[in-house]
This record gives sequence, C-alpha cells and structure tokens, in this order.
Amino acid sequence: MIEYTFDTEHAILYVQPKSSLEENDFVQLAKTVDPFIEKNGDLAGIIIQTPTFPGWKSLGAMAKHFRFVVGEFEAVKRWIMDRG
Repeated sequence: MIEYTFDTEHAILYVQPKSSLEENDFVQLAKTVDPFIEKNGDLAGIIIQTPTFPGWKSLGAMAKHFRFVVGEFEAVKRWIMDRG
C-alpha cells in the first residue's frame, strides 16, 4: 500500500510506501500524475519517503511498478529516496 500527497504548486509527488506494494497503487499514482504531466509537461520531482523498501505483494505489482517508472521517467526531473 502506498500513501501519497501531490504538491501541484511545486509539481512534486511525495510517496510513502506503508506495506507491500500492490498493482492498484501504481494505477492510482498514474491517475494522479498523468493528467498533470499532460497539462504541464513534467514533474519537478518524486520523493519516496521510506526507511526500507517493503517489497511487492505480487509479481504483477512489480511489473506495474516498473511500467510506472518507465512511463514517467522522462517526465520527472528528479527522483529522490528519503530514508529519514
């Protein structure tokens, strides 16, 4: 499960993985950021806030995660991992 907040003023997505990542997590993230990217061209950054990586709930979730990253990679100026 992923919790997230989207600072549209600064074009930054803050992502907080809370438990094993699921396919729907990335569907929801895409529904949040894709319209913004289509309208504005890009995101200033995605900040992933987690002390450890919780893993994936399924192989499908891992594949959806990789597709999300590949699909958004060029539209995101900075990817940051905050382990604090």
